[in-house]
Amino acid sequence: MGFTATGKCCLGLAALISASVILPAQANTLSLNYGQVFSTGSVAPDGGAPYLTATFDDGNTPGSVTLTMSVSPTVGGADVDELYFNFDPTLDLTQLAFAYNSASSTGPAAAGGGNNGIFVGVDAFQADGDGKFDINLNFPPPPGTGASRWNGGETVIYNITSTESITADSFRFLSAPGGGAGGPFLSAAHFLSTGLNGNDSAWVGAVPIPAAVWLFISGLLGLVGLARNRN
Repeated sequence: MGFTATGKCCLGLAALISASVILPAQANTLSLNYGQVFSTGSVAPDGGAPYLTATFDDGNTPGSVTLTMSVSPTVGGADVDELYFNFDPTLDLTQLAFAYNSASSTGPAAAGGGNNGIFVGVDAFQADGDGKFDINLNFPPPPGTGASRWNGGETVIYNITSTESITADSFRFLSAPGGGAGGPFLSAAHFLSTGLNGNDSAWVGAVPIPAAVWLFISGLLGLVGLARNRN
């Protein structure tokens, strides 16, 4: 899948196939699984991938998008302190407004409270050395209390609005190159308190699998089904 924006590039086929991401079931959603651990020294959270999921849903109503993010309950004592996304470079980042949704489970408080924050800037936020992003969701790192940090099994929801006609696809852009070996990614997350003693951390990325690959897989599954029916 190609992107025309300057600095937002295409992924190689090998990286795309190895990614752990779910393509949206409908045109009005973008669903991501975070399962590709990158960056030298990263120690993955407990449990298997995906360690985190995020879904943008515009409900087929341009101008408003719901972002639902959930940390897997299997990550043990690890928590997320930062999450990075990209945005359509033809639109104005400064017009985005994030409203904390009270349907969120226990976890980080509303943006701006409890030392949380949401920051925007074109290619302003770098995930280690592996990609530059436009949106940074910053949750309380240590010594933030457990009640205000984002732990396993917790869900955080934001309603995103703009004066422009944003959709879920407005966030379907790859990070600009950052000089590292990993990426580019649609999104990246930073986990704290990983490893045996909780003293390590991990960068985890999400990238898309192109529709052509899914069509190929679907075709193979269809052939298998036909073969079984004939037998």
